Amino acid sequence: MGVLRRRLRRHTHTLQTLTALTFLLFASATAISLSQLGSQQRELREKSEAESRAIFGLTRRTPLGLGSSPPSCRSNCGRCSPCYPVHVPIHPGLTTPLEYYPEAWRCQCGNKLFMP
Repeated sequence: MGVLRRRLRRHTHTLQTLTALTFLLFASATAISLSQLGSQQRELREKSEAESRAIFGLTRRTPLGLGSSPPSCRSNCGRCSPCYPVHVPIHPGLTTPLEYYPEAWRCQCGNKLFMP
C-alpha cells in the first residue's frame, strides 16, 4: 500500500510539473505572437498615417494666418543681416486715433525696416 502511495505522489508531482511547463510554454508563445502582432499593427498604422499626411499635404493648403504670406527678404536689407519678414501696422496720417490699422509686410534687420 505504501508503494502505491509513493508512485501516486510521484505521478501527481510529474503531472503538475508537466501541466505548469505546458502552461508556461503556451503563455510565452501567446505573449510573443501578441507582441509581434502589435508591432505589425503599429507599423501599418504609422504607414497609413504617413500616406494620408502625404495625400493631404498635396491636396490641402495649410493656412499661414490672416492676410498674405510673408515675402522673401533675401538681399532686401542691403549688407545688414539677419533680414527677416515682420508684420507692421501702417498708421494713417490722421490726427484721430483709429481702432483698426492695416498691416503690411516689411523686412526687418536690427531696428531698420526695408520694403520687400
